[in-house]
Amino acid sequence: HRRAVPKGDNEVAAKTDNCAKRLSCRSQYRNAQHEGCLMSTIYRKSSKGSEAISQRAHGVVGRLRSLLIFVDGKRSEQELATMASGFGDVPQMLARLQSEGLIEVVGGAAPVSAPVAAQPATVATPTAPAPVPAPAAAPVTLAQAKTMATRHLIEILGPNSEQMCLRIEAAKSLPEFVEAVKRAYTMVREILGAAKAERFGNIVEANLPKP
Repeated sequence: HRRAVPKGDNEVAAKTDNCAKRLSCRSQYRNAQHEGCLMSTIYRKSSKGSEAISQRAHGVVGRLRSLLIFVDGKRSEQELATMASGFGDVPQMLARLQSEGLIEVVGGAAPVSAPVAAQPATVATPTAPAPVPAPAAAPVTLAQAKTMATRHLIEILGPNSEQMCLRIEAAKSLPEFVEAVKRAYTMVREILGAAKAERFGNIVEANLPKP
């Protein structure tokens, strides 16, 4: 005959299972919060990182060097991951740069406020809605234009874009930016042909800041 399991044992097993589920849910929630915090982290080059770029020191090469170029103290980890999506595991690469003392954390995104509870809708007499003018598009800033240009240059040329990206990132004014883009356009045309160069030029021109 099969021995009956005591009722008390069943209750203990059920409580243990429920406790394990609650701990698992809490762990997943904490992990999600941690990942969100990481993706909002903002890095800047350390003095060692700046030296690695300007003097080609400390053995930073290839895609790791290209990613280091993009670290500017303004872009979040999520923005860097988007810009360097073709580089591989960007968070892991950033962790390596940080562990080697080439970048450091300077801040993160503002905390997201808790959602406000929805209020019950009140019945009102319908009225004809007033026409709402379409909002004017925000002008493109020089920083945004540089980000767009370097991102597409990397997509087109890969690691070969390093020097041109440095020139574009170093531009302090619109004329300097335009001059750097012209050189990049010439480089793309010489390596990949007129069609690729025209595509790059059209993208930059569509996102050119107003003087």
